[in-house]
Formats: sequence, C-alpha cells, structure tokens
Amino acid sequence: MQDLKKWFDKAKVPVKIERYPINSMVMVRNNQDIFQMSIDTRGKKNRREYFRIYYGHSNNEVRVIDIDSKLQQAILQVKEPKRTYMVKTWNRERKEWQFQPQQTPDFLRNYLMGMDESHLFIAELPNNLGPINKIKDAHKALKPKIVLKNKKNFNKIKRQGEWFFIPATSEENELIEENLQFIEKKIPLGNKSWRNRNSHIADELVDIQNDVYVKGKITHIEHKTLKLHGWFKVMRNNEARSSVVSGTPVYDGVKYVD
Repeated sequence: MQDLKKWFDKAKVPVKIERYPINSMVMVRNNQDIFQMSIDTRGKKNRREYFRIYYGHSNNEVRVIDIDSKLQQAILQVKEPKRTYMVKTWNRERKEWQFQPQQTPDFLRNYLMGMDESHLFIAELPNNLGPINKIKDAHKALKPKIVLKNKKNFNKIKRQGEWFFIPATSEENELIEENLQFIEKKIPLGNKSWRNRNSHIADELVDIQNDVYVKGKITHIEHKTLKLHGWFKVMRNNEARSSVVSGTPVYDGVKYVD
C-alpha cells in the first residue's frame, strides 16, 4: 500500500492517515472496510485545515498519481469493491431517525484535492472523459464546455469555488430585461436540496427557462467576494458526485467543499 503521507508532504498538503474509521458509529455502521476521507481543522486560535484519510480494507487501492507542490494539489486514485454500509438518516414522514443502506462505488475514481485560495477542497473528477491522471488535465476536465469554447471572453469568465460565471450575451441581456420582475435578492446558488450554510450567495439572481443569471456580489464564507458588473450566466463545474445521493452526502468519508 502506498505511503500517502509521503506524497501529500511532497505536495505540501497537510494530511493525517487514520487508523480507525472517520465517521462516528452514531451516524454510520459497518464502515470499517470502506475508504473514507474528509477535511477537518485543528488548533484553537490559529485554526488550520487538514485532510483525514482512512484506507479501509487492506484490499482497497488508494494512491496518489500526481502532485503539484506549487499549487499544493494532488490527484488521489481510489478503487474498492462495492460494499454496503448503513447511514443514519431522518425520515420526515415518520419523524424519526432510521438507518438506510448505502453502497460504495465499485469503479475507479480520481479526486483532485488540495488548496484553492485559502481553503482545502475535494473534487471528484468526471469518469466519462477517459483517464485523468495529471493535475493540468483535471483542471481542464472540471471546466464546463461553454467555458472551454468561450476562448474570446476567457479572461472575462470568473470563478468562485465550483461555480463559473460567463458574461451574458446581448441576446441573453435582452431576455433578462424582459424578466426583471422575477429577480430575486440574496439567493443561494444551486439546487434547493443542495443549499446550506456553505452556499454561495448572489446579490441578484434570475432563473429563465432553467438558465440562471446573476449580478452584483457573490459571497461565500471560504472565498474572496466576487464582484460581477453586469449579468453573468452561472455554470457549475463538471465535478462528479458519486458520493452524493438525492442531494445528501453519503458517508463514505468524502466532504465536498469548494
């Protein structure tokens, strides 16, 4: 089994390799064999983030396949058999906690992880684009097609975490003008089921035929405030989400942060 600590140290990415499962038995059962990772903090005054990784069963394949010490990023590759474990979830109808079975993905998956601005992140790379073994290719794979095609306005495209903001075209601006009465203020980005205290908040937002446009400040607790002058179309990156079911994080140890 690869010495992950050695490779994360080379990438200048803080990590702790855990001897025991990360998730508490209060919320998860039968998790001793599944691969897990998360982001945690240590220190009281100067809180510092670090990755926590638990290999799981000895036949799980977990290894670093590329690093970039300047960016402080790495690609972690994980392959494990399909395993069933139990997750404690709230049943709204019955108004009680219940343990529901979940399964780990049984396909090879790669994670880009490390530093983005001043915080750590984990992003599962798409698995439908062929092998993504280099960090430069991972960055490209996470960009929506519209961002890659929009070479003329590439410098005008903004990003905050997993969200890209593409300047609205003249046609789109005309459409927005026709729908000004539907503008919402201080609205979280993304599907309602995904919204939480860690959401990105837009000053002004309008949803037109499933296309979302924003203007003004985009704020987030872990990112520098983004100021958008004029309307921008919102696009999420191509991050895979095999560890999420119905908008709820599955407790295979992955904590998605920007």
